[in-house]
Amino acid sequence: MKHVATTLLLLSTIAAPAQLAANWSRLRNPVLSYPHWSIKDPAMARSDGTYYVFFSAFYPDRGRLRSHVVEVSTRDFRTFSEPIVNFDGEADGFIGLCTPDVEKLDDTWVMVFNSWGDDAHRPDQLFYKTSPDLVHWSATRPLAHEITAGRSVIGPSITRIGHLYYASWRDGLEDDPKNIRVRIASAAALDGPWRYAGSGNATLVMASGAPNGRIHENEQFVRIDGTLRMISDDYNDTAEGAFLYTLANLADPLTWTRGYELQIAAEAFNTATRCEAASLYDWREQDGYFYLIYDAANEQKTYEGRGWKRLALARSRDLIHWSAAGH
Repeated sequence: MKHVATTLLLLSTIAAPAQLAANWSRLRNPVLSYPHWSIKDPAMARSDGTYYVFFSAFYPDRGRLRSHVVEVSTRDFRTFSEPIVNFDGEADGFIGLCTPDVEKLDDTWVMVFNSWGDDAHRPDQLFYKTSPDLVHWSATRPLAHEITAGRSVIGPSITRIGHLYYASWRDGLEDDPKNIRVRIASAAALDGPWRYAGSGNATLVMASGAPNGRIHENEQFVRIDGTLRMISDDYNDTAEGAFLYTLANLADPLTWTRGYELQIAAEAFNTATRCEAASLYDWREQDGYFYLIYDAANEQKTYEGRGWKRLALARSRDLIHWSAAGH
């Protein structure tokens, strides 16, 4: 993958029109990959014609595999900048950081993420940074620590409903899947105090009204035509996919309904895992399409069982029929 310097990319493209739609037919999945990094858990943001892509980057560092939160920028998903940020929390005593979600709330960009590494003495916790421009980021601050301290929590997402911030995350450990649950909490300020919405336990059900029987994680809030939706990475021992749910009532942030799986194409690069950790964006004002970014792999042996993950794009006019990059 060819890279150019971040500064040159930003300076040379200010005020130019966005090129993702114009270049769609020339793209091919995976749109972003690194020869010695496994990259996953992607998120995107868009500002002044530039796209910013965030992801977890797994690679050996200081004697062991670590996860890093990385941000790059692009105009067209053909040429990407060098990392704008690449941090793993080592200075604060963490093994790694991962799973970024980025949203613009009021006039501020907010990036939420979690620590990583299954440290028995320090369970994974949630954090956030803020930025006015998607380039300069604040210091890392804890997110919802009042109600998550001492628990293993990962995959945060964030939104705003009225005067309150809402955050979701996965609570629980892989070795006890029956106790893994999606938790939702609210606060008047990012620094808290955070409190669970009701019981704090979200319910995600299919269009039939029944649960799909899978574990939910890596949720993302998406507002579409005034309705709040949630995309979730749902998996079990044999399958994994992106599912889209709808909030039935803004007064009840725990009940998500009308779920269905997004049908993403099988391609040469995603034979082992087709679509994981997807994030959804309503960019119809740009060209009439919703966009989906996700990670996938052809194997699940390298990088401690994650496989060599790469990032891909798909788009849709109706959230039902999806076309992979280039199609």
